Amino acid sequence: MDLSDIVKNLKKKYNSVSIGNAVSGPTEFISTGNLAFDLISDGGVPFGYVTEFLGKSQSGKSVFIHQIIANAQRDYDAIGILVDRENAYIPSRAEETLGIDGSGLLVVKPRDIPRVYDAFQFILDSISEVRKSDKERYIVVGIDSISAFGKDVDLGKADPGRKAKAVHEGLREVIPVIDERIVLIVANQVTYNVGVVFGDPRTTTAGESMKYYSTVRIALQDKKKIVDAVRGNEVVGAWLGIESIKTRLGPCYRTCYVPVYYKRGIDYYGGYDRLLVDRGYINPANKKEFLSFNRKTVVYKDKKYSDVEKLLEENPELLFDEYPEFNVSPCQGEDE
Repeated sequence: MDLSDIVKNLKKKYNSVSIGNAVSGPTEFISTGNLAFDLISDGGVPFGYVTEFLGKSQSGKSVFIHQIIANAQRDYDAIGILVDRENAYIPSRAEETLGIDGSGLLVVKPRDIPRVYDAFQFILDSISEVRKSDKERYIVVGIDSISAFGKDVDLGKADPGRKAKAVHEGLREVIPVIDERIVLIVANQVTYNVGVVFGDPRTTTAGESMKYYSTVRIALQDKKKIVDAVRGNEVVGAWLGIESIKTRLGPCYRTCYVPVYYKRGIDYYGGYDRLLVDRGYINPANKKEFLSFNRKTVVYKDKKYSDVEKLLEENPELLFDEYPEFNVSPCQGEDE
């Protein structure tokens, strides 16, 4: 049965209707700023969808939102819209360390968005204003974070479900506006339910709304401090554990580890050697030290490397476009 005539008639009322095999999935992605992170998320953050970053305090949610905005500006000439409810945007650090172009970023501060409703209304108004000037412009929207808003209630009328309902209604209004040139990234805080004895005590703000509306959910966790032994063990960064706990674009529960440095930001190749070790392509020369998230010497084809960029330069077959499958014949190297 030919559905072309049916689609033609329906388009008079439902403009977006189309035949299933003509519907395209995400085709463009924004790099997260780290190669291993891009691979576990099937290319980075997809345009046209909602991505959620969830984690405890200091788990890197704000840093990655800012980095993704910077990468979108660089690769797609995108306009950034940042709902900075946590007041985390520091212009000097964002521009010098992460590469954000402040002239191409709209930022609203906490005093003007006290409620969830105000934040989503700002997003709708901002997208509308950008589209008036340029209908084809790429737009990256970041909410940092959904958990920092009030309960959207008057004093004396507290209702723990009101905030979740406000987030639900706000997403329901914003999602129809997100087209193939817009991406929405939401940071969400992981908290703990008091008195939970059995089961997982962890929970997130806004009830189940973000779980339903997000296409990609990434869990971030602060794993270990990075210290500079030459400078008296000064803390210069942190290792973050990254896990793709939900995605409609590929397999779930892929993991990687990413180093983030306070002065130079996210290391693009950082953690990629650990990913190759986990998948069986290279061997650590010292397993104990390597598995403690310190980059040490790795062995590939009986040659040792201490620099992952040099490893990839001399062995381009280790540079994967997709998340590497397990190597059924792991590289053989002698451990020290």
